[in-house]
Amino acid sequence: MKRFYKCSPQLPVRNLRQTLDYYRDVLGFTEEWTFGDFDGGIRKDDLRLIFSEDETFTNDINNKNHRLDLMWFVTNIEEIYTEFKQLDINIIDQLQEQPYGLKEFTFVDINGYCIRVAESV
Repeated sequence: MKRFYKCSPQLPVRNLRQTLDYYRDVLGFTEEWTFGDFDGGIRKDDLRLIFSEDETFTNDINNKNHRLDLMWFVTNIEEIYTEFKQLDINIIDQLQEQPYGLKEFTFVDINGYCIRVAESV
């Protein structure tokens, strides 16, 4: 049986070490790995993120005119939202139910990505 089950784009970041530290120390991710000086990743539950250090590309896609949105689907979003509100992160949209059937909130990470955290209603 054929099955597609995951997509993990390799996201450009300004500084790999700072990004991995942020995701580990601030957001609580684990299982950090690196390959050379410029590629690495990290995990939280089933969510895996892969990064590649490229400051110029990161600044091109995340700047004052626009930001790339990422969507994380979770369970128990109220608990996650309460936890994230206590962290030193930039929450730009508070938790709310959306007309398209999701409850979500949005924060901006240290590379300028708008991360929409969502759960089906």
